[in-house]
Amino acid sequence: MTATVGDDVAGRQPSPPTRRAVAVVDAVVDAVTRDPERKITLADIVRDTGLSRATTHAIVAELVDLGWLRRDDDGIITLGTGLLATATRVLGADRLTTAARPILSDLADAVRAPVFLARRIDDSRVTVVEYLWPQRSSAKTPPDLPAGRRIALRPPICREFLAWEPPAVQEAWIELAPDADRARLRLVLPAVAERGYSIERVADEHRAVIDALTTMSSVPASLRHRVGALVSELSVIDYLPGELVGEVGAVTVGAPVFDGERVIASVVACPNTTMSADELAHIGAATVAAAALLKESP
Repeated sequence: MTATVGDDVAGRQPSPPTRRAVAVVDAVVDAVTRDPERKITLADIVRDTGLSRATTHAIVAELVDLGWLRRDDDGIITLGTGLLATATRVLGADRLTTAARPILSDLADAVRAPVFLARRIDDSRVTVVEYLWPQRSSAKTPPDLPAGRRIALRPPICREFLAWEPPAVQEAWIELAPDADRARLRLVLPAVAERGYSIERVADEHRAVIDALTTMSSVPASLRHRVGALVSELSVIDYLPGELVGEVGAVTVGAPVFDGERVIASVVACPNTTMSADELAHIGAATVAAAALLKESP
């Protein structure tokens, strides 16, 4: 398992002050990437992190001094130029992201739809590191996934990250899903592995509801799992082989990027429309080919 902020590495004493500082930065980054127009205050960070107001105030003040956060006269907190400059340097030095840009650009033009690269952060999260539009697009309004947006590796989404995992890991992931979805997921993961890519499908009559949910300015942490469960209820999870006939709908098509046997990222095309099964297969093949090129990049 990959160590996260909340994990203790054997032989090392945890550092609560460091964890609290990371939690504050994490809360601001999460809020900003989910809704760039949201006005974040100290009270929001206190609520999102569970830290005391005094501790949060002290950490924010220090991060403001360091340039990692900015706080205006109205108390609105945003990302500071220091953090943004650091993030830019990190992304520029990320060989996978750098290699992906021309590959994603070619894919976007080939499938005439937006595409993005999602990187695995740890065993529970991925983050969007590149999001590119084609020169011409036939897609309807695509998913709102700007660079920096984080996505939880929770069922039923991100199946291309799980389809090649060992059975025990897959089953642990499936157990996080609502009871009604588990049987379907046990059929879908092998289908994804056989086909080479996942397909996010949504019935047309549910699109307006899901669009409304995904454009909410903020969702309290206590309600996020309820929103996810509702989206799951409104969706049919992926396609099984016998279902890929006639006219089919695909919001996204995701193909894995491997490092050895582990999926470290996925290349995702966002057609967000209905099409023939043959056309969807073409998009899937192009997405798999792009992911394979990325795997082979130095």
